[in-house]
Amino acid sequence: MELEEMKIAWEEMSADIQKQKKLTDSLIIKMTQVNYRNKTLKIAVPETIGSLGCMAMALFIAIHFRELHTWYLHGCGIIALITLLLLPIMSFRSICAITAVHVQDNNYKESLLQYSNGKKKFVIFQKINFYLGSILLVVILPVSGQLIAGKDVFEQHWIWLWFSTSFVFFYILGSWIFKKYVKIINEAETILQELEE
Repeated sequence: MELEEMKIAWEEMSADIQKQKKLTDSLIIKMTQVNYRNKTLKIAVPETIGSLGCMAMALFIAIHFRELHTWYLHGCGIIALITLLLLPIMSFRSICAITAVHVQDNNYKESLLQYSNGKKKFVIFQKINFYLGSILLVVILPVSGQLIAGKDVFEQHWIWLWFSTSFVFFYILGSWIFKKYVKIINEAETILQELEE
């Protein structure tokens, strides 16, 4: 009788331990998903704000487009509009690529594969955004000079100083942001890799 009671107690303890293990595993996966999401929000929030700024600038240029009187200002305005509309699209795609990892729905290998593919896309989109930003820098200066100050900057002798100064600042800022983003996505990868342990 005592042996039978011990056997039943042992089976009940084993079942309780299994339940506890499943619950612990579930909590770890949920915590990992939350931590991963918090890391990627550090990229998503500034990118969303930047996208809204691009949309606002595109709307401003579209509303005041008729104030661009010369053919080269029209060309700069059209290129600026296209670039300002492409930047949010590319930004949204890069955010989607990195946030598409769903730890709860996948196993460890699938999550890392999803992350790896998202990271590749993210880096490609960020590089494209950098080049689009360079194009925008070239065309937005004459457009904003005309629309905001009412001056054709191509008639000003200091335009090359503005372009050179702007490019140095843009390159330094863009490189710093890209390094910061890569650091964040590497930290997100570390969060996923902790699942294996």
